[in-house]
Amino acid sequence: MKSILILAVNGSPHDQGIVSELLSLVLQGAEKEGAETKTVDLYNLVTVREPGYYSEDAKKEVPEQMPKDDIVALYPEIMRADALVLGTPVYWANMSSAMKDFIEHLTALENSESPLEGKLAAFIAASKENEGGVEMAAISMVAALTQMGFLIPPNAVMWYPGRWITSKRTIESWAKHDAPNVGRTMVKLIRLLREKPIKWSGS
Repeated sequence: MKSILILAVNGSPHDQGIVSELLSLVLQGAEKEGAETKTVDLYNLVTVREPGYYSEDAKKEVPEQMPKDDIVALYPEIMRADALVLGTPVYWANMSSAMKDFIEHLTALENSESPLEGKLAAFIAASKENEGGVEMAAISMVAALTQMGFLIPPNAVMWYPGRWITSKRTIESWAKHDAPNVGRTMVKLIRLLREKPIKWSGS
């Protein structure tokens, strides 16, 4: 059986910031469960804006027609991955432009008879200060990928900063607390889906 691959996508220009830290925590959890992991730093890639062929003619919105940039070169690895973990800083109450561009580049894959259906996804939005917008940034990513057919495990929509208060305890940084658990959960779910494959609507 092929190895499980979890692909982290860092939408921050900083490879040592809080987004990178949280992505690493998710991957560490996945690695402890035996998964292969890889991180892509979007700000290190050379990209061309998604041309928006879909609104002109859906038949043109396919991988073969996309501009040959570094995100398109990642298509084979995205397709090989069992799960994506998207992490973004919050800029003006939403995801970074690099992350938005990455998601738009997924359109050509989603339009090709839904090959992304059934993959797992987790999401991280982080702000340096508690200035608002983390929820909007996270849910904007969630909305796009769920429409593409990605599955979201429990607790896999995380933002920072954020305090978690329950009837029994208070966790000052629930994203840091949940991130490793999300990585482990993703691998466990992937194994279950491999054991009992589901025929998705686009399959």
